[in-house]
Amino acid sequence: MTINEFENTYWYMGELKALAKFLEIPFDSKIRKDQLEALIIQFLETGTVNQKNRFPIKNRNRDILNNHTYVENFSNKKETWEFIQSEMDKRVPGLKPKSGAKYWLNRWIENKLSHGEKITYDDVICEYIRLNQTEGRLPQIPSCKFNNFISDYLANEKNATREDALEAWTKLKDMKVKKDYITWKENKNT
Repeated sequence: MTINEFENTYWYMGELKALAKFLEIPFDSKIRKDQLEALIIQFLETGTVNQKNRFPIKNRNRDILNNHTYVENFSNKKETWEFIQSEMDKRVPGLKPKSGAKYWLNRWIENKLSHGEKITYDDVICEYIRLNQTEGRLPQIPSCKFNNFISDYLANEKNATREDALEAWTKLKDMKVKKDYITWKENKNT
């Protein structure tokens, strides 16, 4: 399988895990879809998985939630988000969370920690505020191809219904092309 063939196929998580097991790519059971896709692409490019680039298993001990604590074991638990939201509300009352802000904050935290940077929960809250104050929409989440396609289809197709979008997605999913609205638009009549 080429990288292009892999990228132009829509994979469900179960299929990705089965492929990774078949290719003997080690992964943690809590791995995200985008992380597993990256490991498979790396394997297809090089024939190996660089252990340095593997995604670390998190320590199960939780951080103490206060502004001055260093982030070591960030948890996506309800109490963590309640703390972050409450701190944001204190600083910018009435600021509403944007779609995708939690996802991009998590990627920001992962990036900082993977590069050995020390960040505090105050840094996390400031970044979350920055994301939520960003003009316009935040970038689409790359691994959410289905959701991105549906929202782009409904935004761009005149008088489109969700059923129309689902039908178009089903056709796109079977095509051996990139799974996005622009590519579907270019290839819908082929």
